[in-house]
Amino acid sequence: MPFDGVHNEKALLLQVSQGDREAFQILYTAFYPDVQRYISLFEPERRIQDELTQDVFVRIWEKRGRLAEVESFKGYLFLVTRNVVFNFIRALKVRQRVKELDETAATVTGGPENELLFKQYYQLALQAMERLPPGRRKILKMSIENGLSLDEIAAELRISKSGVKKQLYAATTFIRQYLQEHGEITLALVIFLSLFEG
Repeated sequence: MPFDGVHNEKALLLQVSQGDREAFQILYTAFYPDVQRYISLFEPERRIQDELTQDVFVRIWEKRGRLAEVESFKGYLFLVTRNVVFNFIRALKVRQRVKELDETAATVTGGPENELLFKQYYQLALQAMERLPPGRRKILKMSIENGLSLDEIAAELRISKSGVKKQLYAATTFIRQYLQEHGEITLALVIFLSLFEG
């Protein structure tokens, strides 16, 4: 069934929601250019545009069960694409911050011995994370590793935004205290601790 606009969109979405890969391929072919055009507004590099566009459709396929209730696929597609783009931008900012901290540490503290200190602090931070209650650890990882916002974590875990904020604050406070208790106070540690500012 080729996709020919709104009148068979609902039927197509229903088929995809039931796991029909052929129907998904029709959807993918019809909307791929729209997604890529939107992503190109934020990311000029073609290779990354392709990766992000693929990511959008992977997410749609993974959550295909929701498609049966979608009234406007274009609206739904826009939301998914926007979230993928925002997560990408957030992750870039986190990577940039880590890079800047790394460069600052290298400039201010210099020398390979401080690289070793940073690795030790990183190991301590991982140990501290393992000591967190499972729910709190999960929220911290969603924030740091996945770059999710408070709203996105709250929606994913079905808890309030203030609850997420409280858990994140408690987690970062614990990690900072753990690092201070177990790491010798050096300039490198002070710089590393700034990664865990609540």
